[in-house]
Amino acid sequence: MQLNRWNYYGDFVVYPVFVVLLAVLALGVPPGAEWWRYGLLFCTGVIAWTFAEYGLHRFVFHRTPRIRDLHEAHHRDPHALIGMPTFTSAPAYLILLLFPLWWIGGLAFACSLTAGFLFGHLWYVTVHHLVHHRGARQGSLLSTLKRRHALHHHVSPEGNFGVTSGFWDRALGTNIKPRRNPARSQASGPRRAEERDRGGQLCRSTRAPRSPVAHRVPKPVGILDG
Repeated sequence: MQLNRWNYYGDFVVYPVFVVLLAVLALGVPPGAEWWRYGLLFCTGVIAWTFAEYGLHRFVFHRTPRIRDLHEAHHRDPHALIGMPTFTSAPAYLILLLFPLWWIGGLAFACSLTAGFLFGHLWYVTVHHLVHHRGARQGSLLSTLKRRHALHHHVSPEGNFGVTSGFWDRALGTNIKPRRNPARSQASGPRRAEERDRGGQLCRSTRAPRSPVAHRVPKPVGILDG
């Protein structure tokens, strides 16, 4: 879905607040609860997000008809503000995750797991935004994540579904390995060069080589026989 700036950047405001509130609830109910136990549940929620991120991207974004069309729009224009608005995603997490977990294991249990899961979501939208809208220093973590995601966009949409981690791609056989560029030909003619756009994604462009300056040869003047 094409979003305005308020809806697009809403995740960066709403989800930090949600994560903090859920963590405070988890640690305050019941009084004197063991912090390490709920910390472990929080980490479990983060790990669960990485698997959900992989599954959503592979089987929902690229398989479900209407959602697939929206995701293809993102592939066509990676810099456009396309995504799910916060007013849709946040209630979905409450209904599908927090309330069922509350019924299963109680409020502290549900808040801990949900806080970790939503932290994973926040990390995902942050990384995905930076991948498409910011540059990265060579050799940095962001540079590695940008290269991985560029392979998904420009080499094959059937791999590298993980944005924040490549673990599930490697585990489930969808990891795309970057290919080494062959040696450039010395022959004359148009040369294919890889360039980077301002988002750091790989794109290809054709540059014609500079042609040598042609030397003009004086045209012979004919001699009329008389």
